[in-house]
Amino acid sequence: MLQNHAFDKRMTWAIGGFRETDDVGKGFDSNSQYNLTMRVTGTPWYAEQGRKLVHLGLSYSHKFRNNDQIRFRARPEAHLAPVLADTGNLTSDGINLLNPELAVVYGPFSLQAEYTSAMVERPKAKGLTFSGYYMEASYFLTGENRQYKNTGGFFGGVSPKQNFDGQGHWGAWEIAMRYSALDLNDRTVRGGKLSGFTTGVNWYLNPNMRVMANYSLAHRSAFADANILQVRAQLLF
Repeated sequence: MLQNHAFDKRMTWAIGGFRETDDVGKGFDSNSQYNLTMRVTGTPWYAEQGRKLVHLGLSYSHKFRNNDQIRFRARPEAHLAPVLADTGNLTSDGINLLNPELAVVYGPFSLQAEYTSAMVERPKAKGLTFSGYYMEASYFLTGENRQYKNTGGFFGGVSPKQNFDGQGHWGAWEIAMRYSALDLNDRTVRGGKLSGFTTGVNWYLNPNMRVMANYSLAHRSAFADANILQVRAQLLF
């Protein structure tokens, strides 16, 4: 992989070739599959050391396949929930993924959105297109802002103005909302349409620990709804 930044860190770029492996890192055999991925980002507006900014990005990936089996499936906005949308196995000669992205930070308020289109090439058949997107907004009640890494074009962790100490300092508090949608239906493939709305509260005790509480309402078109309440504590060390 090659990557760098330019124009006084107002632009980043990266390109890489990757060989897929399984969950334990095994994949160096004659059946391994290759991907070519690239991404470019820019910040046309960047002020107050990143407390105010506009981020734009675009990524593209091509998955090289040769009459191989692929599959797209997804859970709602909860990793422990069951899979609610699933194309099943499909035969493909390659996949093109295109992903534009947008983020706005204005002090304690932030807005972020991404869209992904997956264009599937199939042997001796017309191609398929699946897509999904999300939009989310958040606000720090305690005045912090999301930390932007302008050498890589992504957001990092949050540092509270005052760490929680049990003596009147309560860390950082953030409220957030998110809407997402996925469409895995095309031609004869009926993987399903899945959408979800999530609202939550994030408590950052210090730069290394946070507690999250979310409520999600997921809707699987012509199938079922799921109401999900989840709490997670996260420690970084």
